[in-house]
Amino acid sequence: MVIEQPQDRRQRNGQPPVPDQQDERDGYAGPVQHTTDEKENPQPRGGINPVVIVVLKIALAVFIIISVIAQVWALPLVARRSAQDAPQYAPYATGYLLAVIAALACFEIGLIAVWRLASLSARGTVFANDSLIWVDIIIACVSIAALLALGLFIHTAFIAHLKPLAVPLGALLVALGLLAMLLLIIVLRALLVSATAQRDELEAVI
Repeated sequence: MVIEQPQDRRQRNGQPPVPDQQDERDGYAGPVQHTTDEKENPQPRGGINPVVIVVLKIALAVFIIISVIAQVWALPLVARRSAQDAPQYAPYATGYLLAVIAALACFEIGLIAVWRLASLSARGTVFANDSLIWVDIIIACVSIAALLALGLFIHTAFIAHLKPLAVPLGALLVALGLLAMLLLIIVLRALLVSATAQRDELEAVI
């Protein structure tokens, strides 16, 4: 024997539920209707304000342009003048110049990775495995730049005995700052991995 389920009091003659006066008082607004645009073009979840993303990308572009100008024009000029003012350090000028240019190249690649992460955040897809690739690129860039700065400090302080001491001390401060940044990024990467795993588990349950 089949027991017929009682129909909702709002559903009559096979028609969809129609809210009555009691429903309106209770706050019932009927079934939720999704438009075709919402189905075909779902909005990203968790995206950052587009204005913030635009401002960030403008700042990144400015930093990259300044870095390229320094690599191509400013640093070679400074190295040439420093070699003329202090001939005893002229043999080291080319090596120092190449080390700083390499560090700036790491800086530029890291900014490009940040640009990609900003784009993923704008689309609300930053909590994905693709983001980890760009974070790993940033970690590699910061690590290489820190090693270069540490190498400059060791060479200028203990091998070339460069004076004034501001130069080796500056290289040491840069190396320590980059190492601190590296540790911070590693911690943030671990948090990103944890958040991505939790989101994947939640989506699997849903």
